[in-house]
Amino acid sequence: MLFAVIKKELLLVSRDIHALLVLFLLPIVFILIMSLALQDRMSGESKDRPAVGLWMAADNRLNGELSQHFQQLEGVRVENFESPAELTRALQQGEIIGGVMLPTRFEKIIQSPVTEHSEKLRVLYAATLPGSMRRSILGAVRQALGAYQVNQLFKHDDLSESERQQRVDHLLGRSLVVTETYGTEKESQPNSVQQSVPAWLIFAMFFVVLPISTSLLTERQQGTLHRLQTLPVPRSYLLIGKLIPYLGINLIQAALMLLVGIHLVPLLTGEGLQLNGQSWLLLPLIVATSLSAISFALLIATQAKTTEQATTLGGISNLILAAIGGIMVPTFVMPELMQQIAALSPMNWALEGFFSILLRQGGWAMAGPEILKLLAFSGCLFLLSLHSYKGLTEIK
Repeated sequence: MLFAVIKKELLLVSRDIHALLVLFLLPIVFILIMSLALQDRMSGESKDRPAVGLWMAADNRLNGELSQHFQQLEGVRVENFESPAELTRALQQGEIIGGVMLPTRFEKIIQSPVTEHSEKLRVLYAATLPGSMRRSILGAVRQALGAYQVNQLFKHDDLSESERQQRVDHLLGRSLVVTETYGTEKESQPNSVQQSVPAWLIFAMFFVVLPISTSLLTERQQGTLHRLQTLPVPRSYLLIGKLIPYLGINLIQAALMLLVGIHLVPLLTGEGLQLNGQSWLLLPLIVATSLSAISFALLIATQAKTTEQATTLGGISNLILAAIGGIMVPTFVMPELMQQIAALSPMNWALEGFFSILLRQGGWAMAGPEILKLLAFSGCLFLLSLHSYKGLTEIK
């Protein structure tokens, strides 16, 4: 009897191809994606490590020696720039994750007993860079400068013991003044909520595929689609009638998640979500993201034959888009090939749009291209969905 029950269960499992795909194919795909995305983060010798820019004023006599210390920084790749403008432009374009600017006569600043100077070391960060990475960069910069100072201290053999001790005391008792900026128009430090809320908001919006596919397939199984065909309205109206309610649901979903970030997180002793003067751009961005998610869901729903097939395909697709699109793994830690693949994900377009508004504090010039890409993507998928939907409603 027990053998018969086991045999029956194995037969049921073998016939459920979608469950088997989730159990076996999805873990394999995730292993490949996450391994490729993080391989350069775990390897300290890869040329695709995150890059930090370095600029030194031309009149620094010790540029060569200082540069050698910076080139030894672990975990990052140091790139030299000819001017502050070039470094800043590379930072804004995402080519580097941070930058270090050494001002005029910097070697005198770090050797002088005076602790205050008008010229200061300037460290810049990409607006999307997590706090842990910002602290790592600043710590690495201080380590490089400390190594240089110690090297200079013991380089002079003509110093007396008292002079050497005086310099040691000065070195230990002095903290270098550093100016930190965050790659935004307003000099405010981005917080973790501004980075996490957009990512999981986008991820949640794309899961609209589950209720849409269930609704459409239920209508097909119950014959509702054929009855709708008898109505004197274009078939596109029937599909738009599904799109608009879920657009409203996504807008409510987005509003709730933003309110949680603004009001609830601070009550739990966390940092609150901060909106800037360009926050009105969030509305068209959220609408464009929602239209992309719904159009993607409609395409899957019109192609699937069963509810199980739709939910499996929709769930796996969302997880893969999130994994390669920067939702689960920040794109700046990915190798160049994975970054190019991430740029093809609609979730990445939406995420970059949110970052442009909330973190980079930019306007339409920064967020507009991402919004337009999402609208074009949703338009193409909606037309494909409409073509498939017409086939479903034809009376044979």
